[in-house]
Amino acid sequence: MREGALVSLGTAPLGYAPDVTPTTSELRLPAEGRYVLVAKRAAAGFAAVAGLDVEALDDLVIAVSQACENAISLTERVAGPGNGQIRLVFTLADNAIEVRVRSSLSRVELEAAAARQVVAVAREAQAREAEEMAMRIMGLFVDDFGYRMDERTGGLRVRLTKYLVR
Repeated sequence: MREGALVSLGTAPLGYAPDVTPTTSELRLPAEGRYVLVAKRAAAGFAAVAGLDVEALDDLVIAVSQACENAISLTERVAGPGNGQIRLVFTLADNAIEVRVRSSLSRVELEAAAARQVVAVAREAQAREAEEMAMRIMGLFVDDFGYRMDERTGGLRVRLTKYLVR
């Protein structure tokens, strides 16, 4: 470090959202199945930092994986493969780790999907039932969860919370 240089600790680099605190981190990934591994690794890392034991860590990773896979499935159903983005927000608190998973499509992707209208109705209903079941199963691996699907926009929001046992 050069002499006389100022060191600023605690200042977020440019490009970070102002609502992100030192206990909150965000990860954005393409809505593609191969990126679920990245989400799982990130969840495991944050769970380890939070102090979860191995069993609780594994449960959280399974739930995050399921949330991401469902989010990807929804975006693919609305706009086709290779479209959309998955956003994971990890929040560490004194007694819990919360993970929020959200899928989204850009306006361009939504307009292109609306122009195609290629989805079969029977397949659509079957996919919705499978997603609903997967969401309920996901809740078995965490202490608290909630979700909301938007079939029109391909958006899925999932909140997963695992409480720390101390």
